[in-house]
Amino acid sequence: MNHHLDLRRFLVALALVPCILAPASAQELSFTLVEQLVLGDDEEAPAEYLLTFPERVRTDSKGRIYVKDRRRADVRVFDASGQYVTTIGSRGEGPGEMQRIDGIHVDGQDRLIVSDQMLARFTIFTDLGNSHETKAFEVERTIYPSPILSLGDSFVLKYMEFIDDPAGKRSVLHLHDTELNWLGSFAQLGNLFNLDIPFQRHRSRSRDGLKVATNGSDTVVLAHRVYGGYVYRYTRSNDTWVMDKLKGGPAPERPYILVSERDFEANLDYRRSAILGSSPEGIFRAKILNWSLGVVILANGEIVHFTKQTPLGDTGYTSAEMFSQDGTLVGYGPLQLDDPELDGNKRVKISISILWQDAAGRIYLRRENESGFYVLSVAELVVRPL
Repeated sequence: MNHHLDLRRFLVALALVPCILAPASAQELSFTLVEQLVLGDDEEAPAEYLLTFPERVRTDSKGRIYVKDRRRADVRVFDASGQYVTTIGSRGEGPGEMQRIDGIHVDGQDRLIVSDQMLARFTIFTDLGNSHETKAFEVERTIYPSPILSLGDSFVLKYMEFIDDPAGKRSVLHLHDTELNWLGSFAQLGNLFNLDIPFQRHRSRSRDGLKVATNGSDTVVLAHRVYGGYVYRYTRSNDTWVMDKLKGGPAPERPYILVSERDFEANLDYRRSAILGSSPEGIFRAKILNWSLGVVILANGEIVHFTKQTPLGDTGYTSAEMFSQDGTLVGYGPLQLDDPELDGNKRVKISISILWQDAAGRIYLRRENESGFYVLSVAELVVRPL
């Protein structure tokens, strides 16, 4: 192996991607995902246990796990030990059927709520799918209502097509009552994206433009999928939502590089960890240097944000950062898996995506296994000083 060549490539990557340093008060921490259960890892298992690409996950009061898998129009349910229980829904347009599932949620009454963009409706299942009812979207053009999250005695949904409020301002987060009637909106689009920049306007319309988490009562946290180094926290005080912009740990000064079509086709490194999309402004080809993998709010109010860096000349690495209740950066450091073989497999590590955190604080994540298939992992997060 040519170590001098590898070192030169690393130095070139650092030179091309300058970093913004974290505050001096922040600690260096290690974040370890200690896996307790893996679904979909046995290729010889019956079909109901096999996963293609788990996209949405929720849990209920009995610890049952609800999984929406890519290209399926149903939701599979497993018990807390990973045993298959049942499948809710099927493909179609009739009662209890779905065409394109965008979001799922299980509320405090163990109702499964499914949003369907193509049918422009919610389906609410009770008793593990034995009963159901539907509710039309408030506005038919409202698409991608995902995620759906409980917030006290209401729901908060992220839309990437927007209901305009009476003042004509577009907002990303929308409150609904328990019957999914729209109550109001907050988190204005212009406070989250610089709409004067074409690429940011493009990302503001993307279904995966933002990662979202809530503490279930009065706080919602957002992070850009193309992560620019800031996490946005909204806190409810009476009927007002207050935004705090939280500065994260060390991050590339530029979270992405726009690439010409010629360079994109000629350079594999530009195509690796890239976004290719079109919008009214044109076609965007961007090499992404800094990603959000997801965000969670811990029981003590601290926020943990998971990230992935994919600098030029490197396949990538994972990290995390933690914020205190007052929004101060507590620390940052590498994100790792407790299994040494998995942790040593870079392809597995950079495939991690955080999908859900249950009431007991367990993290549900999607990752590849060593054979290259996607699985659903349930893990405990352990944070220690480095």
